[in-house]
Amino acid sequence: MGENAGRKAEGPIIQGLVPQSNQSFRVLLNSPPQEVPFPKFSQMNEMVNSPQTDPSLWATIGSPFPAEKQKGPSSLLNAHSILKRTVLGYERQDESGTVFPPSALRMSAGCGNLVSGVFDLSDRNLSEDDLRREMDPRHCNTTLGEVVELDASRNNLQIDLGTLLSLLLKMKNVQSIDVSYNSIAVPGVVVPKKCDLKHSKLLFLNLSHNPLTTLKSICLPSSLKGIDLSFTRINGIPQEFARTYFHIEEMDVQGNHFIYDPETLTSLLKPIPGSRMEILSIVNFPQRSPIENLPKEGRHLVMSNCSIVELPEWFANTMRKLLFLDLSNNPMHGFPQLPTSLQYLDLSNSNIQEIADLTTFPNLIVFKIPSNKIKDLPPEYLPDSLKELDISKNQIPVFHLFRAPQELEFLNVSRNLMTHLNLNHSHHLTNLDASHNLITELQDRTGVFLPELKYLNLSGNKISFLQPGSLPESLLELDISNNAITIIMEETFGRLTNLNVLTLQGKHFFCNCDLYWFANTYLASRQLQINGQEDLWCSFPLKKRGLSVETSNLTMLRCSLGLQMAITACVAILAMSLLTALCWHFDGVWYIKMGWYWCMAKRKQYKKRPEHKAYDAFISYSENDALWAKETLLGKLEALEFRVCYHERDFVPGHPVVGNIFHCIENSHKVLFVLSPSFVNSCWCQYELFFAEHRVLSENEDSLIMVVLEDLPPNSIPQKFSKLRKLLKRKTYLKWSPEEHKQKLFWSQLTAVLKTTNEPMALTEENGLC
Repeated sequence: MGENAGRKAEGPIIQGLVPQSNQSFRVLLNSPPQEVPFPKFSQMNEMVNSPQTDPSLWATIGSPFPAEKQKGPSSLLNAHSILKRTVLGYERQDESGTVFPPSALRMSAGCGNLVSGVFDLSDRNLSEDDLRREMDPRHCNTTLGEVVELDASRNNLQIDLGTLLSLLLKMKNVQSIDVSYNSIAVPGVVVPKKCDLKHSKLLFLNLSHNPLTTLKSICLPSSLKGIDLSFTRINGIPQEFARTYFHIEEMDVQGNHFIYDPETLTSLLKPIPGSRMEILSIVNFPQRSPIENLPKEGRHLVMSNCSIVELPEWFANTMRKLLFLDLSNNPMHGFPQLPTSLQYLDLSNSNIQEIADLTTFPNLIVFKIPSNKIKDLPPEYLPDSLKELDISKNQIPVFHLFRAPQELEFLNVSRNLMTHLNLNHSHHLTNLDASHNLITELQDRTGVFLPELKYLNLSGNKISFLQPGSLPESLLELDISNNAITIIMEETFGRLTNLNVLTLQGKHFFCNCDLYWFANTYLASRQLQINGQEDLWCSFPLKKRGLSVETSNLTMLRCSLGLQMAITACVAILAMSLLTALCWHFDGVWYIKMGWYWCMAKRKQYKKRPEHKAYDAFISYSENDALWAKETLLGKLEALEFRVCYHERDFVPGHPVVGNIFHCIENSHKVLFVLSPSFVNSCWCQYELFFAEHRVLSENEDSLIMVVLEDLPPNSIPQKFSKLRKLLKRKTYLKWSPEEHKQKLFWSQLTAVLKTTNEPMALTEENGLC
């Protein structure tokens, strides 16, 4: 209820004792509200728009604006279509959905317009004379007999109700009359014989927002099935009204304060000395209840914002045909006793703390109890017939979704204290596999999970995670905004193929790769309307805090493991291919092979370098140059008493060739290379040059002697002999000549070099010998 509607009126509280009897009484004794002149509609607009207007004024005179139109099943009231269209007297539609009266048909002056049986005279500031003229067929070109529905609301029309009906009922076929927001009054005394409206076809009459103040002398057609008396300042239903109009099925009395007259209550209670004052409620006095004389045939009853604390005990047994009941905005603390025939029940905006067992209402279709203080709602309390349930704005920590009625189509559990969707009353699962297994088990046992649920509102709770399978696949609209949700998983939302509208807002999202599917696939879906996606913010990681989810740069390259592995594999293959090509081009395989041979030979066979060399020189030559090397070079050097290592003679049988080469180089002071075009094409010569270079590097001594037997063109040296090319450019070498006078110089120079000691590499480089 509104804040002012349930406020205690200022006035004395009558003291007295509750009589000792079998019946318990709790009576609230307040003085009646002061009479306030009912304002004109133009004045109401000024009051609403004025900031100086006291909001408590509406609690006394009633709000000039209608409450929100209630939604209920179309089968609540089996009545005429006109009566259904005006069930609340606010907005009417024809079968095509067009709202009457269309604003384009409203005129500031002149005769009204008759469109499809609807006669529109609203918002014209009509006087009584103007209305008489409108009802005169000679003045307006309108056939009154064709009028089915009349709208004369918002005219500030000042007229008594009897005179008004006598004018309007000239329209013999009219079935609905709306004269709300006027200044219609009820005469104080009516002679019974003058109230003869039996031949009318009127079904619905809207008198809301008129200063009627009483129903004692009201005169209405006997054909009437529905009446709207909301915000009319009546304080009770008189016995004469109930006796005369017992056939009324639909009644709206919202915004009227049904309280006791203190003088009447004083006569009922006798004070007992020594008793203490009690705060008593009016409703435990059924003989004097303001709503005692409600029409017993009523099927549709709206009593919202009526200051009702409790319902009388007789209410459930008397209103046995009631289908629709609206008790919203009343300060009730307990769940009332109600007729079991109800199909629609609204108890919103009250102070109810516990809910009753609703299975006693086998036909209940719509149940609304938002804005109360309920802390628990056992699923077994809900009837199987329930299709719409609104328990928003309460204090419910857990709702057992899997045990809800299977016929449920609309569910609103927003703004509670829920932290998760409970899958089963005995299970609280956080493990995804366990929850998925439980869901599968429950679905196999109970069939499809809530197969009729179309709308689900979970907003304003504290839910941080939605388990896969926790949402029904039948959903068309889902609201999960303003929770603590961190991740939107494909396993949860990918199954919702029927979802049309998703509303979500939040600032707790983990903008990591777990959110990639939602940020890049789900938000881009053209088949889904997503509300609030501009209000999705990252909270983790810290470098992305404050960024919107849409701009969090969650790319496929960052988040797709398969794509990352594919790119890595492609890069690796490309790198290996490039490396292989380079190795092939620069003889990398040969270098690797030589390095391996050298390491193995040095490690296994010759771990310690000999201190005293066994040979003065080791000769490395090509097989094509063997004749010159053996007969000329070897013979001359040995004739000069040099110890020469010659592979055909000095290699140890049974040892690997590479090992013998390494052994001979390691045990020779000098290594003499016989260079020719055949040398650079010999595989074994390549090995010997490689090992000799490594010896030079490891011992830091220049032990290489180059003898050019035949000239080597620069282009004839392969890439793998790049060091040999450098040595020939930087190192002084000996050149053999077939001329005898030059041969003497060759032998003397060679003999001198073989007798020298090996100088360090740095020194030889300074001298230009290396």
